[in-house]
Amino acid sequence: MGEEKFFRPEKKGDERIGERFQEILKRATRVAFHVLILIIFFFAGHQLYVRLLENSFFQVREVEVRGCRKIPEKTILSLARIEGMPNLFILSLKEISRRVEVHPWVEYVKVRKIFPDRVLIHIEERRPMAILQLEEPFYIDSKGVIFSRVGDRDEYNFPFLTGLSRQAFDQDPVTAKHLVTKALEFLRIADQERAPPLNGVSEIRMEKIFGIQCFTQAEGVEVRMGWDHFGEKLRRLSLIWTDLQRREVSAASIDCSDLKRMVVKKISRRSN
Repeated sequence: MGEEKFFRPEKKGDERIGERFQEILKRATRVAFHVLILIIFFFAGHQLYVRLLENSFFQVREVEVRGCRKIPEKTILSLARIEGMPNLFILSLKEISRRVEVHPWVEYVKVRKIFPDRVLIHIEERRPMAILQLEEPFYIDSKGVIFSRVGDRDEYNFPFLTGLSRQAFDQDPVTAKHLVTKALEFLRIADQERAPPLNGVSEIRMEKIFGIQCFTQAEGVEVRMGWDHFGEKLRRLSLIWTDLQRREVSAASIDCSDLKRMVVKKISRRSN
């Protein structure tokens, strides 16, 4: 009885070693099988990819451009440089987007592959909000981005922002940017209110001390708006303007810098 008890643990130990060996062998076989499957899939995928690259069915035959208003489509096609009927699988959409985005009028571009043989380039053009008059006139958008010089053949149908120069931007860019931001803020609010006489603005002069000064489009009346409360000032100005029109009084300028005290300077009429 003592000998049997002594030899039993050795038998159990051998059995456990065998079981562990078999388990390790199964795991190794399973891993090797999975690796083999991956190699087969990789090889088959590579062969399929090579075949697709060589297949003329996926050559680019049409490039469509959408969203052009100011920019000619041929300019976008020239920037995209999709030449020689390349295979659709090897086209880099990021590279095409990067090349098109260099155009100053392009704010956003999205390029898509449309299988089997088309490329779609969709652009969003910048929308000018005003013309910033420096030494030369430049378009500026609602975000304050100065993006393109006004062409000789362009229509000057945007309000002019005056009172700044390139030298002012170089010497004090923070103040210059603040003035431009205030001018654009006023333009947005004036466009929302559409209250006479500033339902049409021809020019906005940016003054470091006095703030925003503008001129009505029809009469050329100077209106000083100061720095803030543009919406309330425009509404009160509209009431004053209506009263002046009713009394047939012509104004040379209206100072709205102080919300509590608006001053009208009348045009003096000399009798002959």
